[in-house]
Amino acid sequence: MPDADYEEFGDTIVAACGGKIFFNRVVSPKFFGRPGDLAAADEAQKTEFPKLMDYLESVAPVSGYLVEDRFTLADIAVASPLATLMHGDCHIEAKSHPKAHAYVSRIWERPSFAKLLQQEKAMLAA
Repeated sequence: MPDADYEEFGDTIVAACGGKIFFNRVVSPKFFGRPGDLAAADEAQKTEFPKLMDYLESVAPVSGYLVEDRFTLADIAVASPLATLMHGDCHIEAKSHPKAHAYVSRIWERPSFAKLLQQEKAMLAA
């Protein structure tokens, strides 16, 4: 699959689900001072997120990266919105989606990603 298709998956499809989860669990209460729609977040996590992970499970490489076995925009486009979801307490389950979990974990462990994730966690904890 070309980089652009993975970018579309990440920035359009995953981000749409992530918006429901992250906005309602994090942005609304933390930055706007009002409760989010937790039922909408829970519903997105329960119904939309597993389908996204089913797809990622079907394309995630056992080792390496999504395109040409090298780190590309495709990996950034997929891993970034999933990091946002993680900050909203929505995680990829290793038991049900082992390939997807391992793939995203490898991307997040890259020094550039790991540093940013730590900074984001610290900012959100403040």
